[in-house]
Amino acid sequence: MKQEVDVVILGQSLTVTSDDGADHVRDAARYVDDTMRSVAAGGRAVATLDIALLAALNIASEYQKLKSEYEQLTQTIDRLSRRLPINLPS
Repeated sequence: MKQEVDVVILGQSLTVTSDDGADHVRDAARYVDDTMRSVAAGGRAVATLDIALLAALNIASEYQKLKSEYEQLTQTIDRLSRRLPINLPS
């Protein structure tokens, strides 16, 4: 069921409508806010749009790395599970 959740990202208040639950939305918003603040603290980007774009790029990079790790782990689990003997009850 869709739910409205109020969040603040880099001082900007937003109302987000989501099926994922309020805690999930708040956690995601906190992560985006933390990433944007980290980018802003680096001092290179000043404009909010630049900070948002760099934060999005950082988050996308993290996602791609985690996705690759997940795929590798899944392949390893599949490979190892094929080596397990199957003992069916008699």
